[in-house]
Amino acid sequence: MTEKELTPDEVIDELGGCGRFQWRINVIAHLMKTIICFSITGLIFISATPKWRCVDNNVCTNDTFMKYSNDSDSFCPPKTCTIGNNSCQNIQFEDGLKTMVTDFELVCDRDFIPSTTQSIQISGALVGNLISGQLGELFGRKRPFFFAIVITMIFNVAGFFANNWILYAVCRFFMGLGEGFFMTIKYALLSEFSLANWRAWIIGFPSWPIQSCLLALCAWLIKDWRYLQLMTAALGIPCLVAWWWIPESFRWHVAHDRQDVAEGIIQHVAKVNKKTLTSTKNVLRKPETEKKDKKHSVLDLFGSRKLIVVSLLSALNWVALGLVSYGISFGIQSLSGNIFFNLFLFSLVAIPSKGIAVWLQNRFGRRQTAVICFITVAVGGFGVGGVQTADAPHKDMLTNIFALIANIGISTAWGPVQTMTIEMYPTVIRTIGFGTLSVCGRVAGMAGPQLVYLDSYYPGIMYHVIGAIGVLCALGSLKLPETMDKDLSDKIVKVNKVSPSPQRKNIIRLQ
Repeated sequence: MTEKELTPDEVIDELGGCGRFQWRINVIAHLMKTIICFSITGLIFISATPKWRCVDNNVCTNDTFMKYSNDSDSFCPPKTCTIGNNSCQNIQFEDGLKTMVTDFELVCDRDFIPSTTQSIQISGALVGNLISGQLGELFGRKRPFFFAIVITMIFNVAGFFANNWILYAVCRFFMGLGEGFFMTIKYALLSEFSLANWRAWIIGFPSWPIQSCLLALCAWLIKDWRYLQLMTAALGIPCLVAWWWIPESFRWHVAHDRQDVAEGIIQHVAKVNKKTLTSTKNVLRKPETEKKDKKHSVLDLFGSRKLIVVSLLSALNWVALGLVSYGISFGIQSLSGNIFFNLFLFSLVAIPSKGIAVWLQNRFGRRQTAVICFITVAVGGFGVGGVQTADAPHKDMLTNIFALIANIGISTAWGPVQTMTIEMYPTVIRTIGFGTLSVCGRVAGMAGPQLVYLDSYYPGIMYHVIGAIGVLCALGSLKLPETMDKDLSDKIVKVNKVSPSPQRKNIIRLQ
């Protein structure tokens, strides 16, 4: 490396761009996400309601329950909360699947509790996104990242011992908190060690759907919600070893004028990538800014007219990610067919969707890819809504097909939306921006399970909402700046535009 001052992106390029170090931390981080995926997606099974009947009538034995499981005119009609004029006192669930619903008898006048628990978990993620964004700017990326694993492990174990739904809902809140911390920090940490042409792959790699497929298999084998949680907690043990493999972001140190610490991390990366650096002293160019280094806050996301437009339109996209993703995910419980197979299928189609998203981004850019994805969401949403509202022939099959289309659209949309969020904000407010916009997604996500609950009484309403928000986001995305092939900025500067110059490709300059 020559003794000239370099920007952080030029330093990464000198270190090999995408070398052994980058491969290592990316593989480790995506593997670590398994405990987060299992904790969050596992609630689809944990809150599921198996077939059940009231057995106050003496004729209703377990044999008649199984014999007449599909006969609403039998002595044991399914999902009946009253016998004559009396409320049911004894509930019998179909054998096979043990969930929080079966343990705490969350049916009849308590049937709102599973969807409420789902919303409580999302509210925890909301708080995690908000707090971790600020902590990521104040204390770096590494500590909040590993804190997420610790808190997720602790409350999976605590949930295993929960003896009532209220205590379990509290555990779910903190599991959501862990997810919020992890997802906010992860992409910022990985992207800050990578060049522009690799960020779409880093963010778009389909680790979550792959892990969801594995979860569906594990849940099918275990069939007991408590042991599913215990298994999830155990996954966190090897994750803690990664503390010695993942360093702090050197860009964060650079952005906070700690060049000496950043140079030590660069030497470590060079060693892993087998690059020879004679000296890194004074090699890092300090990011240009007219202001003295300061502590930043969410207010910096709205520091100019340009930033206001970008932040508001991005927030709309994140609202769609939260509402549609959680709505469809927890709506799997209501689809026809086997719940384990349905989750496996919906997760399976998301795997190639992530690869398609990366290809589309590299071919057409982040913005156009987001537009295509949200149009797909709208088609699937209005398709299910129309089928459900019109009570069309082959309703169950058509509902599953159009829901699958909407799921493909939203699964694909995560890649470009998250990538644009990372690339539009400079290092000093990157985790604040990502965390704040994630909060918008969590707020909308809290409405997802409630829409599923409402959809059970008014079929089609949830998917009409999904279709409408898909249209709005497709239109809004057209107004966002294109960020493909732009290097990450590190500090807020006065230039209020995306620099088009190939010679100055280092900054998306927003104030």
